[in-house]
Amino acid sequence: MRYTSLRNALLIVGLFVGASYGAYAFFMHDAWLPGDDGEIVASSTISGVVAGAEVIGHAAPPPEGYVKYTNERYGFSFYHTPQGKVTEFDEGQGAATIVLENEERVRGMQIFIVPYAEETISDERFYADVPSGVRENIEATTLGVLSVPAVTFTSVDEALGETREIWFIYKGYLYEITTFKGVGAWFAPIIQSWRFVR
Repeated sequence: MRYTSLRNALLIVGLFVGASYGAYAFFMHDAWLPGDDGEIVASSTISGVVAGAEVIGHAAPPPEGYVKYTNERYGFSFYHTPQGKVTEFDEGQGAATIVLENEERVRGMQIFIVPYAEETISDERFYADVPSGVRENIEATTLGVLSVPAVTFTSVDEALGETREIWFIYKGYLYEITTFKGVGAWFAPIIQSWRFVR
């Protein structure tokens, strides 16, 4: 199951608490300021649910002070808060799980990557990776400066609670990015800084 690494790395620090924070807040501009909790967040926000296409399709430079993570194996990079820790798990047969967590602030995201020969994401693949079968608030969008076609949706996991998902196919791999509802201030600038390096 794709959440094994996420549960092991993140439930320990109580990340599921973020699911109770309420409505998602996504950030729409390139200006960034320190937040109340010391993390850097966008200076302009839109409260409530904002369509995934609006935030993900809006590539933006990272906030000042963010740390760059580069994955040479799959050819991508993103920036994250200085408090973040990245852990990589080799899942075998070309698949991997990358977990970004902030233990201090109880936040995190998982990137599950698996070889995928199809041009579209099938229902069979979705149900194999999301046993709950929940797929709501679906939005077609793009990711990064290359405008890679992607889909974003909300889901539910029995152990993790409500999740926000971004799935896309790039150069023979399916990427499934998962975070938790209510951590938009932390999540949006990370996703907006996503770049493919090859």
